[in-house]
Amino acid sequence: MKEEVKGIPVRVALRCRPLVPKEISEGCQMCLSFVPGEPQVVVGTDKSFTYDFVFDPSTEQEEVFNTAVAPLIKGVFKGYNATVLAYGQTGSGKTYSMGGAYTAEQENEPTVGVIPRVIQLLFKEIDKKSDFEFTLKVSYLEIYNEEILDLLCPSREKAQINIREDPKEGIKIVGLTEKTVLVALDTVSCLEQGNNSRTVASTAMNSQSSRSHAIFTISLEQRKKSDKNSSFRSKLHLVDLAGSERQKKTKAEGDRLKEGININRGLLCLGNVISALGDDKKGGFVPYRDSKLTRLLQDSLGGNSHTLMIACVSPADSNLEETLNTLRYADRARKIKNKPIVNIDPQTAELNHLKQQVQQLQVLLLQAHGGTLPGSITVEPSENLQSLMEKNQSLVEENEKLSRGLSEAAGQTAQMLERIILTEQANEKMNAKLEELRQHAACKLDLQKLVETLEDQELKENVEIICNLQQLITQLSDETVACMAAAIDTAVEQEAQVETSPETSRSSDAFTTQHALRQAQMSKELVELNKALALKEALARKMTQNDSQLQPIQYQYQDNIKELELEVINLQKEKEELVLELQTAKKDANQAKLSERRRKRLQELEGQIADLKKKLNEQSKLLKLKESTERTVSKLNQEIRMMKNQRVQLMRQMKEDAEKFRQWKQKKDKEVIQLKERDRKRQYELLKLERNFQKQSNVLRRKTEEAAAANKRLKDALQKQREVADKRKETQSRGMEGTAARVKNWLGNEIEVMVSTEEAKRHLNDLLEDRKILAQDVAQLKEKKESGENPPPKLRRRTFSLTEVRGQVSESEDSITKQIESLETEMEFRSAQIADLQQKLLDAESEDRPKQRWENIATILEAKCALKYLIGELVSSKIQVSKLESSLKQSKTSCADMQKMLFEERNHFAEIETELQAELVRMEQQHQEKVLYLLSQLQQSQMAEKQLEESVSEKEQQLLSTLKCQDEELEKMREVCEQNQQLLRENEIIKQKLTLLQVASRQKHLPKDTLLSPDSSFEYVPPKPKPSRVKEKFLEQSMDIEDLKYCSEHSVNEHEDGDGDDDEGDDEEWKPTKLVKVSRKNIQGCSCKGWCGNKQCGCRKQKSDCGVDCCCDPTKCRNRQQGKDSLGTVERTQDSEGSFKLEDPTEVTPGLSFFNPVCATPNSKILKEMCDVEQVLSKKTPPAPSPFDLPELKHVATEYQENKAPGKKKKRALASNTSFFSGCSPIEEEAH
Repeated sequence: MKEEVKGIPVRVALRCRPLVPKEISEGCQMCLSFVPGEPQVVVGTDKSFTYDFVFDPSTEQEEVFNTAVAPLIKGVFKGYNATVLAYGQTGSGKTYSMGGAYTAEQENEPTVGVIPRVIQLLFKEIDKKSDFEFTLKVSYLEIYNEEILDLLCPSREKAQINIREDPKEGIKIVGLTEKTVLVALDTVSCLEQGNNSRTVASTAMNSQSSRSHAIFTISLEQRKKSDKNSSFRSKLHLVDLAGSERQKKTKAEGDRLKEGININRGLLCLGNVISALGDDKKGGFVPYRDSKLTRLLQDSLGGNSHTLMIACVSPADSNLEETLNTLRYADRARKIKNKPIVNIDPQTAELNHLKQQVQQLQVLLLQAHGGTLPGSITVEPSENLQSLMEKNQSLVEENEKLSRGLSEAAGQTAQMLERIILTEQANEKMNAKLEELRQHAACKLDLQKLVETLEDQELKENVEIICNLQQLITQLSDETVACMAAAIDTAVEQEAQVETSPETSRSSDAFTTQHALRQAQMSKELVELNKALALKEALARKMTQNDSQLQPIQYQYQDNIKELELEVINLQKEKEELVLELQTAKKDANQAKLSERRRKRLQELEGQIADLKKKLNEQSKLLKLKESTERTVSKLNQEIRMMKNQRVQLMRQMKEDAEKFRQWKQKKDKEVIQLKERDRKRQYELLKLERNFQKQSNVLRRKTEEAAAANKRLKDALQKQREVADKRKETQSRGMEGTAARVKNWLGNEIEVMVSTEEAKRHLNDLLEDRKILAQDVAQLKEKKESGENPPPKLRRRTFSLTEVRGQVSESEDSITKQIESLETEMEFRSAQIADLQQKLLDAESEDRPKQRWENIATILEAKCALKYLIGELVSSKIQVSKLESSLKQSKTSCADMQKMLFEERNHFAEIETELQAELVRMEQQHQEKVLYLLSQLQQSQMAEKQLEESVSEKEQQLLSTLKCQDEELEKMREVCEQNQQLLRENEIIKQKLTLLQVASRQKHLPKDTLLSPDSSFEYVPPKPKPSRVKEKFLEQSMDIEDLKYCSEHSVNEHEDGDGDDDEGDDEEWKPTKLVKVSRKNIQGCSCKGWCGNKQCGCRKQKSDCGVDCCCDPTKCRNRQQGKDSLGTVERTQDSEGSFKLEDPTEVTPGLSFFNPVCATPNSKILKEMCDVEQVLSKKTPPAPSPFDLPELKHVATEYQENKAPGKKKKRALASNTSFFSGCSPIEEEAH
């Protein structure tokens, strides 16, 4: 049973959101004003709209729900359907108001929308009604691109959703998922699941824009616990529509543009439905079936439902047009009348109806039998019902059987598809193997002769197998060629048989040519790609090979680096210890010799540290080279993978293109067959028409004669009618001239008004854009002012005082403030212009203006005049458009030519780039080959260096042991030297006493310079014998011990400095030489600045050669002989290691002075035999050569004769064997 109620209008609630930050930054102003205490809104200055509820921007969500939505929930429990519909522009707050983005975390927040609050209120009411049993089911769908998608279904493609109409229940959705919920938490989880599956995207107007219409439906069924047959059903639809949008504002492209078009199409249909339902004229057609959205909302709009529309608008003046359209649609929706009824369970209603019918029949039966009911009343089922039940059972069984067969067929189809894929893969592998066999078979060998020459049976069998394979390959290739030839012949025959129109053949040829060119282009690209890929792979292999060879070197270098770092650390520690010892030794004068040795050791350590650091740098560079090679290899591998993917895509594209071409060819063949069939039918129809034509021509010939007579009679009647019509036209034209002028004037005004309106809209958009730019400039200036980034433009480079800087900062702040004020003034001016234009547009585009426009045309004559005028204007505009199109076409042609040239240039550039890339790859390959060669050479050099280091380390150990022995001998010599000096002092004292005694006895006169102190024992210089009487002796000079120490240290230091500067080490060892008989002038040497080529040179004048004592330049001197010096001829021999030695030892003349120092002994004497003073002083015979002689010891005196003048005297003193260490030279260790 259904209860009918009076028509109830759709209730409309207007909700205005506040300005968003983007609109505020663009300088937008409020275009809506609200009347306090009244549900009324004013647009502009005087255009007002009244609704059931109006909520200003300050209204909270809770107030909106309690005021507008909560009353609908009470009706739901009474059995009425209800709908809450959110409508408006995109970004106007529809999803926010409905709660479409709700999650469980927002449960207690004040921003919760309508849907979560509805769920809470429903379950609160259910808890209150304990005498009812409730069953709740929820469903959630969206309409995306005019397709219905189930948001609660895990797989949207699982079921097909269709819309059906039930005469009892209204609109039903078949295939939609409905979930039964028991508590509010289950309902909220379903809502969250649907919200997560809903289609949302970002546009220029809204970062979270809904791209679909969403409908969340709650089905409520309630039964009384006392009466199970009494039940009610109701549905609550909560609809969140997608917003209408303009492509110019949203800047949508691609999928977003397609979505926007479908959204606007659905909303247009909804607007048409609202307009049709809100029309005052009853009985009009309502286009519910134009879209799926209006089909689903059929009950909500004009049907069985209490409906609330929440119209969401934006208050910004930049959205005034969209806001005005929303307000107009909402005003029309208020005129829609719904007829809601209480929804009783149809089964319960049918049961009650049948019970009433049974009662009525029983009453009638009692009346027919006189008040008594017969006892034997048996109810038998009818034969028709039995047959229908049997038929139904058989159909059910057949359906189950077919369903099982369908599932089995689907499984077999899936298996066959897998087999097909596997077969294709196996086919590709077999083709690859066949190609390999062809390549192997390409080398044409005379296998028969090879079999005859072979003796091994197994080899003969293998050769026979190869022959069989070659024959098989040849047969397969012949069969393939034959099949291809047959297919080509068949295709040629089919093409020859087909007779198509010229246009079809031309299009087919064009498509075939295009396909062939495309295939050729892709083949060319594939060949080039394969070449580049081969080059890249070869380069990668080469670099990988280099990398593999670098790997052991890298490990070796890492170990070497660690060892060298440890050695450097140890040497640094030793250096620091030596420096400390040197500093300590400088304070002690007695340890001068020891400090000298430590200083030499310190310099050696510094040299070793520098060499080790150099080796560290070189090995670090090689490690960096290894890392760069690894990066290059990884980059090449990545490029190879990309090129392989590109090759696969290209091959797939070629395959798809070939498949498309095959399908196109097949389609064309079918069309040709159909055309041939149609041609045969046309031939048959043509013959049939020819026969009919013959029959009709006979009939017409007979009737023509009859028509000729009738035509003669008609001519007279037509002439009379023409005369009457001419008279009527003359009378009408007199009255038409005034009507045409009036209509023309009115249409001109209307067109001018419409053009002015469109221009005003364009100017309005320009003003809005200008204000947006001004607002952005103001925001930037404010940020600049707040952050303090206000440097004055182009400050000169000078020093500013604090007051000047503050003044400049204040001036810049003032200038920024002035700029902001001027820009804000300009924005206010733009806002005033925008408001004025919008008000004028509102006045010009009033809702009644289209009706008034067409009311001025009342008669057919006025319509004809208006049409004639409009046609003339249209023709003139068309001519102008054609001119513009022709010029545009010419421009496009020139542009196409330029694009073609650009395309050719790009192709040329691509070819050059490919060649350069190939050249680069070749150069890189050559570089890698050179690197490989250098690496091999480096390994060889490292092996040689390692061997050399081993030999040097052995020599170093020997030298160290020898040096240790020498240190011990030097200590002994130092003790002997001290004893010798003590004896010399005693001897000098005795001599002085003897001299004093002789003087006292007047036997000898004491010279003035002989009265010396006992401490200056070495100051005495005995009188020199005459040069003519001296045959051969050493030069003697008077100097003390400190001079000897200084000379020795200076010579050693100069020798070490010379070794550091000289690149080629001098392996000659210095030894004292015999002195020849020379004059005093020859000993001094010459001091020439030139070549010593004339007799101005003292040495040439004396007929002698220049020597080491000469001050002339040895590189320019022409008075020098190879292998001789001023002191004597030295003969040198070269040993196995390239060092030179003096062959003849120094001969000491007997009878020399007793005061010759101990160091005058030759360095070949055994130092440990000098422990006795008597043996040192006697010097009768030269000692035997020492086994500890070091051939590696180098001289220090002969290499520095050309240095500065102050050091020559001391060098000559060292050369004359007067120094303590003149017979010894510092040990030079070979650098490792």
